[in-house]
Amino acid sequence: MRSVEVGHRVVGFDTDAKRIERLRAGDSYVDDVTSANLANALATGRYEPTSDGSVCAEFDVALITVPTPLREGTPDLSFVVAAGEMLGAHLRRGNCVESTTYPGTTKELLAPILENRSGLVAGEDFLLATAPSGSTSATRPGGSRTPRRSSQV
Repeated sequence: MRSVEVGHRVVGFDTDAKRIERLRAGDSYVDDVTSANLANALATGRYEPTSDGSVCAEFDVALITVPTPLREGTPDLSFVVAAGEMLGAHLRRGNCVESTTYPGTTKELLAPILENRSGLVAGEDFLLATAPSGSTSATRPGGSRTPRRSSQV
């Protein structure tokens, strides 16, 4: 939401139609985003919740924030794979892709998917960064947000 506040166009992509309906209605299901903040973002016209992957075609920066639920003690990475395949189809030189999954998954799983789908090379043609969900931004006194800690892989 901070990106919308400072003037950037943001696409909120999700494959779950019910979540998209809620977001479009201004009803936030995200713990650190209030419905009021969501409504403000929607009112600017710069935030678009969608399940249409083609809307992501013109991205400059993509944040992959998908779940990795445990299945028999092992993280299910299918959501990371799906996000990488969709974004890889739209990846251009100079783009940045950041993932909240742990660095090993970003480098060993996500990078090859993005490279294979796009024909580009991570670290040369596009930036690939990791910001595990434990290092997300936090609210400072006064309401401003601290930047997330990211590192390029």
